[in-house]
Amino acid sequence: MIWRGYCEYTYATCMRTGRKWPIEDMSWDNGLLVCNDEKDSAINGSFEYRMANECMKDRQELVPDPKLIYPVDPFSQLDTLPASSGVY
Repeated sequence: MIWRGYCEYTYATCMRTGRKWPIEDMSWDNGLLVCNDEKDSAINGSFEYRMANECMKDRQELVPDPKLIYPVDPFSQLDTLPASSGVY
């Protein structure tokens, strides 16, 4: 829908957000007339490229602590039980 304002602007509805916006500040993006604030700045395939780069980074965020990977055998701890541990 196109609105004519009191000033020199002609307004249209952003097809992505539904907001009323001056048509001079809008552009076509993937078949939609959208305001330039909502325009996709990514080039086709760049999302996959960025995700591949993130996966290739050597991060230790999701690596569990070695204590969780290699638990201690309880039988090896029987020799070093404290006196307050009870009767075995």
